[in-house]
Amino acid sequence: MNIEEYINSGILHDYCINALSVAQQLEVEKVCARYPEVKRELLQMQQSLEQFAAGAAKMPGIAVKENIWNTLENINKEKAGDLNDLPVINKYSDHHRWQRMVIPLMPKSIPEERTMIPLRHTDKVMQVLVISRTDVDDEVHEHEQESFLVLEGECECHIGDNVYRLGPGGFIEIPLHLNHNVKVLSPYVVAVLQHIAV
Repeated sequence: MNIEEYINSGILHDYCINALSVAQQLEVEKVCARYPEVKRELLQMQQSLEQFAAGAAKMPGIAVKENIWNTLENINKEKAGDLNDLPVINKYSDHHRWQRMVIPLMPKSIPEERTMIPLRHTDKVMQVLVISRTDVDDEVHEHEQESFLVLEGECECHIGDNVYRLGPGGFIEIPLHLNHNVKVLSPYVVAVLQHIAV
């Protein structure tokens, strides 16, 4: 075996970045066991890659950390299912958990038009359980971020020139300053509507 050719072939690099098949990895390990100079080269390459990764690593900013903690807190609140301590809805929200949370608030029969049942109202967040057979007319929000999570039924949300079809579990966040409306496609829709002050 030509050791220099083997080292220069790139196989050691591929081994370090886990780009080889299991059979190829085993072969590299056999060669390293047999040829100490190949093993030395592999160890130096691994060390260089680790140093490069450590030097290039960046700590996440405060906003990223806060976002991660808020997401984890939301997940825990969702699991707890306490109507007195609701999480904010977001793209990670579990509509099944929300359905279970709001069961006590659901009317015995679906209303003729639209019913809105308050869930949460603070200076920052307002959440409402919406049960609707009717469409929502065009509106624009200037100072509050609107989003909703569909629990039952289907609808289309028209935002500017885009149309989004949502069913159970569908979540949408509506950008500020854009006209939007909602068309009910099923006999009725049950959703959690949320406004966050910005």
